[in-house]
Amino acid sequence: MSDNPFKSKKSNLRTKEKFAYGGYAFATYFIIICATFIFGTILWNGVPVLMDKGLSFLSHKPQTLSVLELEKGTGYEVPTEHFDNMLISNPNELPLENLEEFQKSFQLVSFQIKNGSLIGDDYLKDIEKDNKQYYVRFTERKFPTLVGFTVHRDKKIRISKPELEIIQKHDPQLITSEITEKIVTLQNKKVTIKAGEYPLSKDAHDSLQKTELIFQMKQSYPDDEPNKINITIIPKDQTITLPSSIFYAAFDEDEKGTLPATKVESIPYEKIFTDFSLTKGNYQTSSETLKILNQYGIKHLHNAEKGAVVINNKDEINITLHQEKYDQLVAHNPQLKLSHIEQSQQQIQYTRFDIAKDVEVQLNFSDLLAFKQDSKFKPTSEKTHSYSGGGVLGPIIGTACLVIICMAIALFTGIAAATYLNEYAKKGGLTKIIRLAMLNLAGVPSIVFGLFGFGLFVMLAPVFSQTPNTGSKLNIPIVFIDSKPDLRIIEAEGIHIVDSKLSTSESEELANAAGAKKFHNGWYYISFQGWGVCMLAGGFTLAIMVLPVIITSCEESLKAVPMSFREAAMALGATKWQSIRTAVLPYAFPGILTASVLGITRVAGETAPIMFTAAVAEKSDLPWQGIHTSGFSAFVDFLQQSVQALPYHIYTVAGRIPQSEYTQPMQYGSVLIFMIIVFMLSAVSIYLRIKIRNKIKW
Repeated sequence: MSDNPFKSKKSNLRTKEKFAYGGYAFATYFIIICATFIFGTILWNGVPVLMDKGLSFLSHKPQTLSVLELEKGTGYEVPTEHFDNMLISNPNELPLENLEEFQKSFQLVSFQIKNGSLIGDDYLKDIEKDNKQYYVRFTERKFPTLVGFTVHRDKKIRISKPELEIIQKHDPQLITSEITEKIVTLQNKKVTIKAGEYPLSKDAHDSLQKTELIFQMKQSYPDDEPNKINITIIPKDQTITLPSSIFYAAFDEDEKGTLPATKVESIPYEKIFTDFSLTKGNYQTSSETLKILNQYGIKHLHNAEKGAVVINNKDEINITLHQEKYDQLVAHNPQLKLSHIEQSQQQIQYTRFDIAKDVEVQLNFSDLLAFKQDSKFKPTSEKTHSYSGGGVLGPIIGTACLVIICMAIALFTGIAAATYLNEYAKKGGLTKIIRLAMLNLAGVPSIVFGLFGFGLFVMLAPVFSQTPNTGSKLNIPIVFIDSKPDLRIIEAEGIHIVDSKLSTSESEELANAAGAKKFHNGWYYISFQGWGVCMLAGGFTLAIMVLPVIITSCEESLKAVPMSFREAAMALGATKWQSIRTAVLPYAFPGILTASVLGITRVAGETAPIMFTAAVAEKSDLPWQGIHTSGFSAFVDFLQQSVQALPYHIYTVAGRIPQSEYTQPMQYGSVLIFMIIVFMLSAVSIYLRIKIRNKIKW
């Protein structure tokens, strides 16, 4: 009978099981195949890069790679260090012959600069470049009575007759050649402009500042938008006379951002020019003469507008320069007082080699500069490839700094929050909402955290400063400290000094009118100006991004500890906190360790958040280099630097620069290093977790 319950029926369960098994197996092996393909590609292309470059890939910073075409030649000489770097940078064997190592001797001069000496700006910078320990925070400038310059070959100069008279008044012995006069007819422009508001470019604005025109800008020109056109106010009808060069810069109506003149009249006039020659050699002149010659192509490293730096160092520091630089320094700075002058010899290992045939050579930028010191080194062509040379030292260190700052903030905050939610908070609607919010935050895209960090930390976060930004959202004065920053800091950061009796708003207005970025009136402020793009902003942004993961993982670890542990501790008389500290947190530590490693591996690989808040594509100094303060100020300056980061460096090399056969090795080498770092972190975490769990059992 058809309704017999004991009659056997054909079942499709086995078929369903086979389909399920096949689906699971396919998904598993598909993932394995994809992972094998991805990691295999990285290994296949990255391992040869590490084998070719060796440890230099980890010890060198990213550099521009120059690809040169060199013809067959003999007798090339270069420091051995840079010669070895050339061999590393070229994967294919170069046709080199007659290799010979030898030593070159260079004359060095060591000395100290006495306080009260006067030195030109760029001469000081040259000393600081060659002597990293020497840095002058100067507080005063003066115009020296004598300054020096060098004419490397005979030079003909044409200046106006009044300028010649100034030179002859201050330096009558300077011009020894014949002086000839020439009369030239020029034109001034008499311009009438009506009152009103007009769009004005920065070039036109700068040229009008040299005239008698009365005008007022509604806002200053930002440094990051040099082509921006702002509105200027002409308060009344005016008629002025000005040179033709300024007229065409500020009143040419065909150009965008110039003023419309209602009436223009040409006024011809004659001007007498004088011609003379300066022969090859060193000269010493007055500052007034140097200002004039500076306009006619005389090269020097003095600041003709601001004068010389007055040396006032607290510590006596030895300085070392090559003999040629020392001779130039002394000749060009007559009011430089030196002591403890000693000469010495420096031996540098060089390699001499021949190139047997025409060849293509790859050189990192620093090595190229060393090769160009050899007059025989004349490549027939040169092509550059950004970030395709050097190594990844800077990005690795920058990534480590960001991770350390992030985890120091996130672990402390995350463990504290998890402990509160699990041990102290009352079970109810509020805690459910908090946990739901954390789960939702864990799924927010990282780019959103980047924009959040940019708005909060980069642009708005408060800082304590005696030189607040004029564009700060809010400046709150705290305490009056009548101490002015060093003149070098004032000049470098564009600080405008105002009277301490002025209010904050008046100080900001004066600084804006002067085109300054910051102001100083003797008060210390809480300034809501943001931290800028720096490690601190990046670390806080990454910490907020990873907090939901850490809090959730830590809370689960705390829940896994049996309640009996807490009860036993409290039964023995322990307080709530003592029971948590001694009977809960130690047993939850393996899970907390797992959470921290998960956080580290995530933040180490993030690109979007640090792109807005911390990372830069190129930076020559490592984070601890270039800091000229000490104590706590040095620590603050360290945190307020932008850094290179490995994920952002990979993004830059792979996506932001023109691709070529020379960029690919850097891409795969950087990715492989990143993989190795992540695998090492994971291996260390697994080892520590197993070791701790073997010690702590229940």
